[in-house]
Amino acid sequence: MFKKSLSIYFLLLIAFSGFGQENKLAAEYFRTGEYEKSAALYFNLYKTSLNVGYFTYYYKSLLFSEKYEEALKAVQKHLERKPGDIQLYVWEGYLYEKTGKQVKAEKFYRKGLEMIGKENLNVINVANAFLDLAKYDLAIEAYEKGALSGFDKSFYYKQIGDIYSFKGENDKMMDYYLTFLKEKPEINQSGSIKSSFARQLGKSDFLLLESKLITQIQENPDNVAFIDLLSWVYIQGGNYEKAYRQITALDRRFNEDGNKIYSLAEDAKRAEQYQMAAKSYKYIIDNKEPNSPYYMIAASNYLSVMSNLIKLDTNTTREDLLQIENLYNKFIGIYSVNSRSVFLILGLAELNALYLNDIDKAISLLQDLLNRGNIDIENKAKAKLALGDYYLIKGEVWEASLLYSQVDKAFLEGELGEIARYKNGRLYYYNGDFEWAQIIFDILKPATSRMISNDAIETSVFITETMGEDSVSITLTMFAASELLIFQNRFEEAMSKLDSINFLFTDNNLEDDIWFQKAEIFRKLKNFDLAKKMYEQIINKYPVELKADNAIFELAGLFENVYGDKEKAKQLYEKLFLDYPFSTLAIESRKKFRQLNGEVVQ
Repeated sequence: MFKKSLSIYFLLLIAFSGFGQENKLAAEYFRTGEYEKSAALYFNLYKTSLNVGYFTYYYKSLLFSEKYEEALKAVQKHLERKPGDIQLYVWEGYLYEKTGKQVKAEKFYRKGLEMIGKENLNVINVANAFLDLAKYDLAIEAYEKGALSGFDKSFYYKQIGDIYSFKGENDKMMDYYLTFLKEKPEINQSGSIKSSFARQLGKSDFLLLESKLITQIQENPDNVAFIDLLSWVYIQGGNYEKAYRQITALDRRFNEDGNKIYSLAEDAKRAEQYQMAAKSYKYIIDNKEPNSPYYMIAASNYLSVMSNLIKLDTNTTREDLLQIENLYNKFIGIYSVNSRSVFLILGLAELNALYLNDIDKAISLLQDLLNRGNIDIENKAKAKLALGDYYLIKGEVWEASLLYSQVDKAFLEGELGEIARYKNGRLYYYNGDFEWAQIIFDILKPATSRMISNDAIETSVFITETMGEDSVSITLTMFAASELLIFQNRFEEAMSKLDSINFLFTDNNLEDDIWFQKAEIFRKLKNFDLAKKMYEQIINKYPVELKADNAIFELAGLFENVYGDKEKAKQLYEKLFLDYPFSTLAIESRKKFRQLNGEVVQ
């Protein structure tokens, strides 16, 4: 008996194995468009199993090979066996349409719709059958019948909204999506709805959507989905202040965890709306507990954004800087010093080194960090890179090089090692060892970090162009020394060194580079008008030199972030990517142009 059962088992196993192979072969024929072959195989599979899935592919194989009469007979025969598969009436109607019998086709389309009844599965099957045929209006009619059937009608509103999205009928799409959100504010469908809106809507459509949402919120003030969506609409239009008011009101009313206001802050930061980003991060700091999920990251980003604002704000006082220092100390006190809070120590050290002119305090903070046993190797590497910079500012060149080399050795692969290598290459450049510096920069040209790669390429080209055929270039040595002085914030000495190049070597080829470095000094001194003048001189007098595209980019940044002239900034970004398409800054300038043009850039 056992042997007999075992034999039956193996026979079934062999049969099912052959069945599976035939299915795979049919699918491959269908995929490659060999529909006559796939039709024959799917017919055998269907005849053996009566599986509806096989019949579907059998029908489609006949349809795509234009065997309409054979397909029609197959559909009719299948309907006799399974009259409940009412999507087949749609298929039958389509076959009549393909053979020129439009009146008969309409009759069967109607029959399919009439037989839907109150069954949700019937609604979905018939609607999907029409969607497969791109008959969107009939699919909508099927879903509308479903909405009247007593089933969860909100489901159908979402499907109808999707179809109007396919059709490009934006007004109706909005209405059905908003009706869906009115019925189901608690269901998380906002992501797909926002994607549809972002893909479909233009500026005028967004204004209409804003109007519709305001009306809905007035009628349904507790509908979280509407408030969230309106905030998103404001962000798309760059109106972060209105979005902030909506989101903070929502956060207070429902005592949320700060997720939405944090997302707003991140959106604002990506759009370089630093004031709005800082305000949003500060809301979390002021209104949430230190153990809440977004508090620490908001604190980190708030301090980072404030550092960016310091660079641009001509009215920043020492008292402002000390207030930021107090915040750093407050957060360090809350979280103590560990791998998670390293960013606080790094930020506090940068504040002291670059803005409060207390380089020794910055060095002490980082040395203390490196002496701790609870800091991981990557964070120690970041501390070493920053400490190397501060030693370089202090004039201790070899201490700086030692720290950079330690990081380079520890991270032969990855961005931290590339940064360390670049910093060491820059040190050789500052010291006038241009050949060795160029070797390092050439190695870094394919670096994973675009910024390092771009800087390495640009500096390598600059060395080649300036030195020409000379193995020693006095002007380049003086110019590199001036760059080190700028890095060390010794601006008067740097300016004197740059002026000396023009005075001693009247025929030098560095005039555009000298103006660019002077602009860098003026920017650091927050004399933006003089920086602007330097950039304009480069653009007007040296439009084909190495620094021309850099000057355009930096000037655009001044108009955007300092002068608040977005139109002028937009013109300059456009000029850069149109006139200098091979510039390493072309991609970034195109991105900024699109942002200023009101586009959402990921």
